[in-house]
Amino acid sequence: MRTLAHGAVVLTLISGGAVAAAQPSYAACAPEKPIFNITNIQTTYRPTNIKSDFIKGPGTISYSKADSATSTWTGSAGIGGDIGVIVAKLNLQASGSYAKSWTKTTTWTYTLDIAKGKTQRIRMYHASKSLYVTKKVFNNGRCKWETVYKDKKVIVPSKQNVNVWKRENF
Repeated sequence: MRTLAHGAVVLTLISGGAVAAAQPSYAACAPEKPIFNITNIQTTYRPTNIKSDFIKGPGTISYSKADSATSTWTGSAGIGGDIGVIVAKLNLQASGSYAKSWTKTTTWTYTLDIAKGKTQRIRMYHASKSLYVTKKVFNNGRCKWETVYKDKKVIVPSKQNVNVWKRENF
């Protein structure tokens, strides 16, 4: 009995009519680490928990509050356990520094005029990177790469305190 490349098994007839089968050989397929391919990296701003009440214009919103602003990563289902690897790879590919979450405690102060006939509030948005991730793993049994997920969208916050204030309509 002998084993061919890619796990094929050759059976040998043993006297007495019994057939023996060997286990497939995996020597030709060395284990490989998963591959994460990141594409379409773009800057975006994600809403934080820092926001004013709504007011009806004309008027001015003056927001000043000591609070902790937070922004955490978001992504498609099935990515959760891979987010650390994805963030590390993003930090190598993109300018800046990114993390699974960002928190900043300070006094946030901002003033904005609201036009007549509008009912709005202001909210702080935090700088982030939007990207798409494809994960491939090597299947030793088949000696080939297989895609686990393809083009899953992930948004990762910046470690820096980079924010913009935007109006939100009621």
